[in-house]
Amino acid sequence: MALVGTVKSYNPHKGWGFVECNGQDIFLNRKELKGICVEKGNQLQLTVVNGDKGAYATDVTVSASTGEVSYFGEIKSFNQMKGYGFISCEAFPGQDVFVLRSELPGGFGPEGGHCRFKVTTEEKGPSAKEVQLLGAAGNQMQRMKQMMMGGYGGAWGGKGGGMPWGPYSGGKGGGKGKSDDNTCWDFKKTGACPRGAECKFQH
Repeated sequence: MALVGTVKSYNPHKGWGFVECNGQDIFLNRKELKGICVEKGNQLQLTVVNGDKGAYATDVTVSASTGEVSYFGEIKSFNQMKGYGFISCEAFPGQDVFVLRSELPGGFGPEGGHCRFKVTTEEKGPSAKEVQLLGAAGNQMQRMKQMMMGGYGGAWGGKGGGMPWGPYSGGKGGGKGKSDDNTCWDFKKTGACPRGAECKFQH
């Protein structure tokens, strides 16, 4: 018999949490959610099984009254140059979820990184929005933000390189060009580049 419970806590990166049901805390494992990512307060329908380590939930269904559903997935691929990639998610078997750079924090999509996201249905399939990076991927994003805010190499790609992702990029001595203009800034200004063949931008 299906029961109704309320999510008491849930860690999407670790993949487990607890549901309060009939005054009892029921263990909830990610595998029972089939790609859906719940949060505190969500209503669930579930079956409770009493195991050796305590009660746990099976046959879990997220209540329609919860509102817009969030999903858990893994960034399968991301092309920084083209600005898009794909997320694999158990809730969408047989197809990958398309994701644009603009929906990723800082435009950064580490392959293999865990993420939480919402979905819009497009003509060609599901498309991710409001992507949040989790765990190691989220920590890496925070470190990159701190490096950028601290002026690591500067937002402009002079010596020190700027950031390898996002709206401004450049390698060592990469000039001051924005990433969407791949022409060497020195070459554009003076007609010559002091870095010669080592310059990573176009002449």
